[in-house]
Amino acid sequence: MPRVALFGECMLELRGTAFGAMTQGYGGDTLNTAVYLARLAGPRLAVQYATALGDEALSDGLVARWKAQGVGVDLVRRLPGRLPGLYLIEVDARGERRFSYWRDSAAARAYFDTDMPTPLEAEPLPCDWLYLSGISLAILPPAGRERLFGLMRRLRERGARVVFDNNYRPRLWPEVAAAR
Repeated sequence: MPRVALFGECMLELRGTAFGAMTQGYGGDTLNTAVYLARLAGPRLAVQYATALGDEALSDGLVARWKAQGVGVDLVRRLPGRLPGLYLIEVDARGERRFSYWRDSAAARAYFDTDMPTPLEAEPLPCDWLYLSGISLAILPPAGRERLFGLMRRLRERGARVVFDNNYRPRLWPEVAAAR
């Protein structure tokens, strides 16, 4: 069975009005793609999500929901004391949305912050396809990006495919040159 790993960040989502009623959910470009891919492919494809989360109830809830959607979680790192990122969608009376983000200390940013191989780097490499986005790159510190670039090289050398969605978000990058 073909194996696809999707690397990125899933964040907790609050939606509503400031100091008013809000609903809680979750989302992120790569996680949304993983869910739709798992739904579409069913048992014909092994879909795994690679990210880092904390070791608390919110992270437990995310993992449980991903599993319920058919997304594998073997590539998820759990980092004690860390938390997932958070964003708020405020909806005004006309239905216009305004986004606010709290992600600077999100666990996903630290996925490659270890001297040991991450689950995504384990031998044998765990996927035939790797999917990531510009946001996946932007959230990582430079050393993490370099490790991810190295992983992509190793995957391609072994015949795997790397799929990249540029999904450029200027506010996540210190400058355009870094994103390029």
